[in-house]
Amino acid sequence: MAGFTPERRHADDPSTWTGAERRGAGTPANPTVGSLNGKGIAEMIDPTAEEAYWRENYMLEVYYDKGYTYEDYHPAYRTGWEGRGRYEGRSFDEVERELEADYNRYRGTSRLGWDKNRQAARAAWDRFDVTDPFERSQ
Repeated sequence: MAGFTPERRHADDPSTWTGAERRGAGTPANPTVGSLNGKGIAEMIDPTAEEAYWRENYMLEVYYDKGYTYEDYHPAYRTGWEGRGRYEGRSFDEVERELEADYNRYRGTSRLGWDKNRQAARAAWDRFDVTDPFERSQ
């Protein structure tokens, strides 16, 4: 059945979409429809989908250290995705001081300071890059 193919599951789960798909290039199941087309980054961010994505994938990141849990990384991911919407139009490097302050304000019980969790915040920020990864590799 078509409803159970990996492609269909991908199309129905925005947390698995690429940056191009989030920006409205469509989904594998419907490549011409851009439901997010014309929206700003802040409108494209679904905190529930972002949390689900990172909870499932944080251990695959190059900066991941086996001694830490998702709860240690979560404040950085949240800082990254919320910051991307809050500071839209500016680069990570331009707002890093503000992001660090945001992280420290909402860090909670994370055992990781900004210096150790900066890469996680950057990864969450970069998930919303307006440049397609394929274009960057050319």
